[in-house]
Amino acid sequence: MARQQAAGSMIVDQLRDRIVSGLYLGRWAPGERLPSIRDVADAENVDRKTAAAAYRRLQMEGLVRVRPRSGVYLRGSEPERTGGPLERLHRRWLENAYEGARAIGLDTSTMLKLIQAVALIEKQRIPVLEHDGAQAEAIALEIAERLGVNAVPVQLQDVDPSDPLIATAPFLVTTPYQGANVRRIAGSRQVVEVSCAREVVEELRQHATSGRLLIVAPTADATERVRRAIEHGEVVPQEVAANVRVEHGIENARAAARDADAILIWPGTPRAVERELREFNPIAPGRCVADESIVRVRSAILDAAMRALAAQPVSTASGDVVRQRVVVLER
Repeated sequence: MARQQAAGSMIVDQLRDRIVSGLYLGRWAPGERLPSIRDVADAENVDRKTAAAAYRRLQMEGLVRVRPRSGVYLRGSEPERTGGPLERLHRRWLENAYEGARAIGLDTSTMLKLIQAVALIEKQRIPVLEHDGAQAEAIALEIAERLGVNAVPVQLQDVDPSDPLIATAPFLVTTPYQGANVRRIAGSRQVVEVSCAREVVEELRQHATSGRLLIVAPTADATERVRRAIEHGEVVPQEVAANVRVEHGIENARAAARDADAILIWPGTPRAVERELREFNPIAPGRCVADESIVRVRSAILDAAMRALAAQPVSTASGDVVRQRVVVLER
């Protein structure tokens, strides 16, 4: 019995030394399958129980993992991950961001400055300017929800360029209808023009070509814009333009709904109107801003963050205050 214990201890020491040296020299990698219990027993001239006991001992030490009916494997060098899906998602993002930053030569203090600069821009009020207040509100709400920024609707006719909301904004958001007007008051600041979500246009085209379509718009301005786009053939073929009727207001919408095969609620229309038309099963697209426009707004946030960093004063060793120069490293 004592001889078997001595043999078992010897095999444990030999296996441990072989595994550790194999890991160090790159012969084995974490997670790799090790020689079987039978192979160890034959190589060391001991019975299989002794070989199995040796592997169990190494498993208790955390060096290997014995899987029944599968084999013996080296344990991974990384700690086992705990936490739920959200924690694992955060860990994956952190790993990718850290590796990407290191690959272009950024240290952790620079990473922190960049993230903080973006966070500060997200907290600032970003005006969404439109002549149509309902459209401005719908666009601002969606940008805020999708990007987590402080987007604020502003009616263009009420704008005073000296208003702090406009004067201190990192950039301005509008639609192509008001792009020229907004650029006149923007000065040197960036103006991002957003467009209508494709799913809204696709719903319109689909139902306009298959029957009588009623579009319920939030305001008279929106109603006129949609009507002009349809009449000019920009949305549907001109031969089916007669199938589309555009109205706003609950009373007008209810009267027109009785003759319609389908009803489309245009983005920005009050929920009260949609509820009033519920019996007609109206179509309400989930988004009003195109994905490409969301990308442009996100890019403007990053641009504003970089401008803010470049404008930050820093002190030199002599005490002089200078402007920080932001260097972008390219691979």
